[in-house]
Amino acid sequence: MKTIGVFILLITLIILSSCNKHETAEEIVNATVKSIDTIETIYYKQDMSRSNPRNENDTIFRYREMYFKRMVSDSIVGVKGHWYMYINDREHVIFEDIYDGNKLIRKNNRDSIARIYDLEKYPEFKQKHFWSHNTLYGMQYEFKHMLNNTDSYSIDRLKDTIIDTKKCYQIIVVLENKMTMPGFATKLEDNSGSISKTIYFIDMQTNYPIKVKGEFYTNENPQQKTFIDQTYYDIKFNPAIDEHIEFNTADKSIRGFKKTEIKPE
Repeated sequence: MKTIGVFILLITLIILSSCNKHETAEEIVNATVKSIDTIETIYYKQDMSRSNPRNENDTIFRYREMYFKRMVSDSIVGVKGHWYMYINDREHVIFEDIYDGNKLIRKNNRDSIARIYDLEKYPEFKQKHFWSHNTLYGMQYEFKHMLNNTDSYSIDRLKDTIIDTKKCYQIIVVLENKMTMPGFATKLEDNSGSISKTIYFIDMQTNYPIKVKGEFYTNENPQQKTFIDQTYYDIKFNPAIDEHIEFNTADKSIRGFKKTEIKPE
């Protein structure tokens, strides 16, 4: 009986493995869209490296920690959020962004300066994409846009891989002769000769991207590429978040800072 049980288990695993291998790139992306619908709050850390736009031979490194809560009614930002950026020791926070749905505070802890965007006082801010992070909700919006515009995007599945001990799908998205803004401002615009390639590493267990790599170049100068590489880890889905701490934009939260109110241009 024990032998039969083991045999049945092996057959089941083989069938499941076979099913995974036959899922198309679009099916995997669609499953990711649905998976993100179940996530109302999230916490994660992010390590990022990217080309320095001012010096193509230089690489910029960023280390971040983020708390986000979905805001379905807010189509510009999509979340309440608290974003911490650390210096290289990963202990000292030099910049913070805090957004409570009505007000964004951008804190420079190094110079004790706070820039304030009041969306209730200046509703014009809600008419444009003035602030963004590559959140799961922003990625979900992008995925929907890709699936609805497959005549512009090429979406393919590469060989499955392992990232940080997690089995992952690799989905490559290629966009040629067009450009977009990320997140909730996704909009295709003509840009002749441009090529962007983005690989999403999607955890097979959670259907959530845990790594994103992109490169960008033109047909005229294919050797001159810019890149971005983002890894997400210590991810917690639907954690309890104390909004009075993480999304606090009250004046007392920036006591001692030089405050500058930003007005729409």
